[in-house]
Amino acid sequence: MKKIINILMLFVFFITLTTSCEDFGDLNVDPTTSTKANPKTLISKVQISYSGNRETQWRSLAAYHMSITQMVSDGWTISHGQAYKLDISYMEYMWKSSYREINDLVLAIQEAEKNPEQVNYQAVARILKVMIFAQLTDTYGDLPYFEAGAQAESDNLHPAYDNQEDIYNDFFKELKEAADQLDSSMVLEGDLIYNGDVDKWRKFANSLRLRYAMRLVNVNEPKAEQEAKLAIADGVMENVDDAAAVEHGDYNVSTSGAEEIRGNGFSQVQNFSEEIMVACDTYVSYLRENDDPRLLMMFGMYAANQEDATSRYNSKSSTETSVEITQEYLAKYGVLEGYAPGYFLWEAPEGSPADIWSPRFVEKNGKTVQIDKYFKSLQVRRHLTRVDMPSIYQSYSEVELWLAEAAQRSWSSATGDAKTHYKKAIFANVDELIQILGAEPNLNLNTDVYAESLWNNTIDKMEAINMQHYVNNFYNGIEGFANWRRSGFPNLKPTTDNAYTDQTLNGLIPRKLPYPNSEMNFNRENLEAHLDNGVNFWGTPVWWDNSKTRGVDLSD
Repeated sequence: MKKIINILMLFVFFITLTTSCEDFGDLNVDPTTSTKANPKTLISKVQISYSGNRETQWRSLAAYHMSITQMVSDGWTISHGQAYKLDISYMEYMWKSSYREINDLVLAIQEAEKNPEQVNYQAVARILKVMIFAQLTDTYGDLPYFEAGAQAESDNLHPAYDNQEDIYNDFFKELKEAADQLDSSMVLEGDLIYNGDVDKWRKFANSLRLRYAMRLVNVNEPKAEQEAKLAIADGVMENVDDAAAVEHGDYNVSTSGAEEIRGNGFSQVQNFSEEIMVACDTYVSYLRENDDPRLLMMFGMYAANQEDATSRYNSKSSTETSVEITQEYLAKYGVLEGYAPGYFLWEAPEGSPADIWSPRFVEKNGKTVQIDKYFKSLQVRRHLTRVDMPSIYQSYSEVELWLAEAAQRSWSSATGDAKTHYKKAIFANVDELIQILGAEPNLNLNTDVYAESLWNNTIDKMEAINMQHYVNNFYNGIEGFANWRRSGFPNLKPTTDNAYTDQTLNGLIPRKLPYPNSEMNFNRENLEAHLDNGVNFWGTPVWWDNSKTRGVDLSD
């Protein structure tokens, strides 16, 4: 199966070089090339490239979504968000790449609807289009939606902006119609997520409806409850096999700025020679303080043998030259930590130990391993930095957490009790780490005891549920950023005194990404009414967020 998928991805990569253009007028240039869009090929390409585009995963997911929410830290580019460094050039990547994917899906929908036998391609394209648009509007706020992709037919270079509330209302309609449209008697080939299983696509559509329903709890709780109940009644994910995951190939590039869509984009960032990624201590401390068995499934200590420590690259967990020294380090130094939030790796955080700049040493396999300053924090385990590691667009564990919250809100007796769903979510997340992502099992793991204890010992059950979202979303950082704003968990201490921090935030945390300069310069007339008093400000909450301080620790 893996070989077949790799061959298909290679085929998709070369085919879509000519079909996925930003200027759709170019499709008519070469008379020897077919101008007819192929829905199957376009959908395959979007499924793999949405998580395989290294530059977008780098400049948005890692640099802002994950570091704003204090999941990761880095020496420079991945910590932009942790220090709230305003870099519009980075912030444009997600906007541009997402609209490219959306244009491809619009083409697929337009072509598939001409042929009744391609109804499943139309339905799948509609589901994917909602998923991508949701992450786009959750990141930027109001944006072109109803006219987006129209340039494929009418050359509309200045699409109107739509309010996020109207966009969300259309999400529910689109997902409901797409789920109903799916037909198990019709073909669905080239599907890299569910291998043509229409029933699983229907569960995925309903599970996305549930995700977006829960977004509305702070602005329209009756609507949130109504849509959540409808989604649950129509059938959501029921086990780990229902997770929406796509396999990647072992494709990587070593040139900055070069694009490669087939390998796991987040892993490509970690494998890039210039990047050092470590875990942030906000994320690590929650796992460590609760004796979470996933801490050592996800992270480890890595450094180079003393003779190889001349290059930082040799100490990265993603490189074969590094040595895994987790237990040796713990035995000698007593604690496993992430890097302090709000600082770059070349800075000395407040309260740093006296030897912050000096190397530490442990012995392993008869050799001295040298741990330099940059590597005194936990890194992602080597086998979880694989370029061919799958990406999960929505997990079953996430769905169980939504069911837990719905039950906790007493929305529906049919959903069961909150504690049962909470425990199922933790069981599922452990299974997904092992079965989908390839983490090594923790042989000392007793998931039931851990989950039971964590639920019983957390007074605020909404905190218990949403902190598990935080843990689950490490490999889906865009959703992590969204749910932090929605739920207020974790309660993050803002960065205020870093030299690179955007001081216009006034001691608060960014709530979105600002609009690209291209929109400010070339579509300002349509954008103007959706700015914050004429200012392109990333401290302004999106519609469903409606708070500048939810999830922000303002204590001294």
